[in-house]
Amino acid sequence: MKPSIVFLSLFLLLTSNFAFHSNSYALPQTQEDLEYIAEHLVQTGVDEKNLQPLVNPRFTSVSLASMALDENEPVFIICTGRLKPLRDRDVIILPQKIMVWHEVLNMIAQDRAFAVTYSPISGTLATYNTRRDELYLQLQADGRQYNANSVLLDINTNSRWSQMYGLCFLGTLMGTGLELLPSYWTTWSKAQAFYINRGNARVLLTPRSTNKRYGKDPYGSYNDPESFYYNDKLIYPVSQVDNRMGLKDMVIGLELDKKLIAININYVKKKGIVNFFFDKYALVAVHDKALDVVRIFDRTVWFGKDPLVIVKDTSKTFKDLQTQSTWDFDGVCRSGNYLGTFMKEYFGIYSFWYSFVANNPETETVPGKSEVPDSALEMGVFNDTPIGEDLKGPVVNSDMNIPWK
Repeated sequence: MKPSIVFLSLFLLLTSNFAFHSNSYALPQTQEDLEYIAEHLVQTGVDEKNLQPLVNPRFTSVSLASMALDENEPVFIICTGRLKPLRDRDVIILPQKIMVWHEVLNMIAQDRAFAVTYSPISGTLATYNTRRDELYLQLQADGRQYNANSVLLDINTNSRWSQMYGLCFLGTLMGTGLELLPSYWTTWSKAQAFYINRGNARVLLTPRSTNKRYGKDPYGSYNDPESFYYNDKLIYPVSQVDNRMGLKDMVIGLELDKKLIAININYVKKKGIVNFFFDKYALVAVHDKALDVVRIFDRTVWFGKDPLVIVKDTSKTFKDLQTQSTWDFDGVCRSGNYLGTFMKEYFGIYSFWYSFVANNPETETVPGKSEVPDSALEMGVFNDTPIGEDLKGPVVNSDMNIPWK
């Protein structure tokens, strides 16, 4: 085996062992943590009467929605249907300019109850499964903040919830958590091109009979680099400031086994692909240029085998360094040793760094110490010999067969 391959194999082994020792626990962990949130809420002058949620609103097609949306407008893509490749999966597309006035959309679709929640001050987008046994929770913002993040209430029990945690901290359902569902944040031009002439995507229509100024964002504009969404001004206080990233850098906050890592979206877009470790997980963040979103996959395709190292290929595919198999941006292997398998995709929440880290001060980060450095990847990127004897030959009996076949 070539010296460069031996070096990279050793590096991966060492970093794999290192990755098991993360202490980045998500908060809250105890009842005292929940009580602390309830005792430190900030009044904003806006109450629940001014933040009525959208409930089973009207939708239109992608082609018809083009007449009312500008190409650079931010939109949220919410997956509502069964697991399929993202382009084929049933989705709803929500303009940020509508959601900023309501903060919550409640829906029931295909026997699935969910709430799309958006906290403008913290830039937090999170979609939750709101079905609990036979109860369909109806969420709405109550106007208060905790560490610049919105507080939610459910009208079923009048309990209070953290929008960022998806966790009830006060009331009958105290300690109850909600399952996170897939969401993506992009622009209308990318969403339109991705889903045009496809019947599986619907776009939220502007609500009728309201006095909301849907063409004007009360906090600024994502197309204005001087507005609140980009500057260093904070409207409400936070418990601490962390300078590992810029205050308004947008991150994907990923929770695995009650531990957190914040992935800087622009950093991944700039690099294209970032391999990293988090606790016992070997992960990769890739920039899916077609939709202009960052997607996160598990690099351990076959349990008990070394994790793959992902390298750049084209705008539509990427390759693993060890076997040179070709993968698409749904994590499916299209050719090579791993044909017929896929990498599991993980979903997090979107948030501004300043609010995310104030709520989760022990979070790890990308960029950070968990990232596989470029110097290691360069040693053998174009070698013909696969790294690691256990990755030679076709993969059989993989735990990661393509789920929609």
